[in-house]
Amino acid sequence: MGIQCNVTERIDYFTRLLSGGPFQIGETYTPNTIVNGQPQFAFPNPFPSGLGSAVIPSQSITGFPMQTDNGTIHQYNFSIEREVKDIGLRASYIGSRGMGLNYNVGINKPPASNIPFTAARRPYSQFVGTTVARSDGRSHYDSVQLQAQKRVGQFTFNAHWTWSNNLSNYFNTEDPYNVTNRWTREPLNRRQYVEFNTQWAMPFGRGKRFLTSAPAAVDRLLGGWTLQTISYFATGTYFSPGFSGSDPSNTNTVGGLPDRVADGNLPGDKRTKDLWFDPAAFRTPAPGRFGNSGANVLTAQGLNVHHLSIAKKFPITERFSATYTGAISNLFNHPHFNNPLSNISTPGTGRFTSVVADFNPEKQTSRHIMMKLRIEW
Repeated sequence: MGIQCNVTERIDYFTRLLSGGPFQIGETYTPNTIVNGQPQFAFPNPFPSGLGSAVIPSQSITGFPMQTDNGTIHQYNFSIEREVKDIGLRASYIGSRGMGLNYNVGINKPPASNIPFTAARRPYSQFVGTTVARSDGRSHYDSVQLQAQKRVGQFTFNAHWTWSNNLSNYFNTEDPYNVTNRWTREPLNRRQYVEFNTQWAMPFGRGKRFLTSAPAAVDRLLGGWTLQTISYFATGTYFSPGFSGSDPSNTNTVGGLPDRVADGNLPGDKRTKDLWFDPAAFRTPAPGRFGNSGANVLTAQGLNVHHLSIAKKFPITERFSATYTGAISNLFNHPHFNNPLSNISTPGTGRFTSVVADFNPEKQTSRHIMMKLRIEW
C-alpha cells in the first residue's frame, strides 16, 4: 500500500513581531576621575563635552519576510507484508521531502577575502548582527525497513532493521553567500538501526510443560516467571570537526568548519577511546576563505546495548497479589560516549571525555540493576 501526505501549516501575520518595546539605547561613561580635588562628572552638568568617552552598546537586528509559512513536507511509504510459519514479515520504504522550510542566517558579513576585516566592510555597518529568516530550506529522508515478529505461544519476538539517509540543506550557514548548495546529514540520524526484543513465558509450574504436578510452595516459587530482553545495535550519529582562534575568512568569524583533506573517519579496528577520528584529515582554512569541510561529516560511536528483566506475579489472597520485577539495563556494561573532542586547534582532538546521559531512550549509560515489588488489590 502506498500513501502520500501533503501538510501545510501557515504562520499567521505578526507572529514573529517583537513583543517588547519601545527600546532605548543606554550610554556608559567611564571613568569618573578626580582632578584638583573635583570630579570630572558631577551635577548639574554630569556629561560635559570633551571629557571622558561614551560607550554605546552594540546593536543587532532580526528581519522576517512578510509572507511566510512553515513549509510543506510530503511523506511516502510502501510496504509488503507476508506470514511464513507463524512469523510475520514486513519490508517497507519510508521517505519524505521537505520544501520551504524555515531557518535563520546571519548576513552581516562581508564576502570572504584577503582584505582584513573592518566594521565598515559589513553590508549593514550600522549594526553588529543582522539575522534574517529564510524559507527556502529543503530536506530529504529515505529509509528501508525490514521487520519480523512472532506473537504465538510461550516465546514471542519482534525484530526490525532500518537503513536511512536524512539530509538537509540549511545546517551550514557560516557563509551567508553559499548556504542552500551545501547538503549535510541530520546530526541525530543513524544510518543503520536494529532493535530486537523477546518475551518468554517460562514453562515451569502447574499447567506448564515442566513441574506440572509441583507442590503449591514450589509452584509459587518457580512457576509463572516471564523473561524479557531488549537489544539495540546501531551505527553512530554525526558531528562536525572545527577549529578556533583565528579568522582566515576575514569576516569576523573566529573559528568554524576547517578544510577537509582526507576522509577523517578511521576504520573500525583503528578507533579507540583516545583517537576516534583522524585529526590530520583536517586543517585550518587557507587565508581568504571559509573551510571546505561539510558539516556532520564524522560518525560518532554506535549503539551496542542489551537489557534484561524478569517478572512474576504472586497471588496472596483472592483480593491481594504482589508482582516482583528485577531488571538490568546495559547488561554487559558496554561504555557509550558522547561525541569526542572535535576542535583541531586544541589538544586531545578525537578523544572521548564524557559518557552519555541516563535519559537517552536506549538507556545505554552504565549498568543499572533495579528490583521492584508492587502490591495490588
